[in-house]
Amino acid sequence: MSADYDRLFHASGSSVDAMPTADDADRDVAVTGPGRSEVTPPAMPVDPNKTQAAAAPAPRQTEVTTQMPAARPAAPQRPQPNGMMRTPKATGPAGARFEQQRPAPIPAPRPAPAPAPSQHFAESPSDMDLVRRVGQPAQTSAATIGNHRAIDALSHVGVKSAVKMPSQRGWRHLLYLLTRINLGLSPDELYEMDLHTRIRRNARDSYQIGVFGLKGGVGKTAITVSLGSALSKVRGDRILAIDADPDGGNLADRAGRQSAATIADLLSDKELARYNDIRAYTSMNGSNLEVLSSDDYSAARREFNDEDWKEATSIVSRYYNLVLADCGAGLFQPAARGVLSTVSGLVIVASASIDGARQAAITMDWLRQNGYQDLLGRSCVVINHVVPGKPNIDIEDLVQQFERHVPPGRVIVLPYDKHIAAGTEIQLDLLGKDFRRRVIELAAALSDDFDRLERR
Repeated sequence: MSADYDRLFHASGSSVDAMPTADDADRDVAVTGPGRSEVTPPAMPVDPNKTQAAAAPAPRQTEVTTQMPAARPAAPQRPQPNGMMRTPKATGPAGARFEQQRPAPIPAPRPAPAPAPSQHFAESPSDMDLVRRVGQPAQTSAATIGNHRAIDALSHVGVKSAVKMPSQRGWRHLLYLLTRINLGLSPDELYEMDLHTRIRRNARDSYQIGVFGLKGGVGKTAITVSLGSALSKVRGDRILAIDADPDGGNLADRAGRQSAATIADLLSDKELARYNDIRAYTSMNGSNLEVLSSDDYSAARREFNDEDWKEATSIVSRYYNLVLADCGAGLFQPAARGVLSTVSGLVIVASASIDGARQAAITMDWLRQNGYQDLLGRSCVVINHVVPGKPNIDIEDLVQQFERHVPPGRVIVLPYDKHIAAGTEIQLDLLGKDFRRRVIELAAALSDDFDRLERR
């Protein structure tokens, strides 16, 4: 057998007519050096009729020659003699015996089919981030699609006006008149404009305000006329003040009497169908405040009661946006109970004295203990200087005590005013500057409750 091997591989001009089998090839793999291997083809049966055998070319040290089937080439390479093909160097032993069976690849799960793209695109930053992360359009809700309009976004865009409103008083106004240099409105004018904006809040239906005080002579009627005149001048709508004092009030005299008709005449008229019918029984002052006076006390057959108030307000509430009630000094009177049952705001008047402060505190305690706690939360306290000079009480301390029972900013201090003290018809333009400003602040505080849900 060894002689046959020597004759086959070392004899020159020898040839091989038969191909070695796979088992013989695996058995004759020899390692010739570190990292190098060569395959020596085994001896094949030699036909005795053939005397020549082709010598196999010496394999290169840098490559591994392996018998490859001619029908399945691994790569488009140039074939070598005896059907041998050049293959890259293997990292381990080659042959069918050393090949490990590879597991079948597990198919990757197919992604779920993407939903059909919606006709609406993502409209919020969060939706756009989702589109970038996932790679498919985000589904937006109907509320997001319907509530985002281009015209709504323009309401948040700041617009700078090229023209400023010139100041109407003070040194800014004088500078504008002399040099035409417009510095705009002063901080005090801006604050006044903000007060006017608050006063112009819309009262959705007839809003009623009662003016109360347990002690007489504290200025309830003067405050009613001043407050109603300020509201009417700033708002510009219909405002009516009713004399609800059963003990002979003088509301029409302080506001300017134009008609001799009284509330009793209004209630006796059964043909009131429009505003002009009501206007025939009222008086109007220079600020367009209308006043409905009470019955003449000397000729009255009975006192004004709660039924009269409710019937009168049911008539006038259809034509007037605001109705003010100038009440008497008592809270147990039927007229006062009727007013408390319908009003949505209160003004508690106290004089700038220790006696007047006690009466105001008693009024607040009575409201709390008789089921008017919610009405007290919509009340304002007015400390009125009815006499000149310094009062015998610390006004700042009194304000702090009253602010513990009403919301902040609803304790107003009215200074002494000569026009009010004269006792004649009250004209808003004749009131002092500080008095007018405090009345405007009172009107703004009451107007803050126009859109509250606790209204009666």
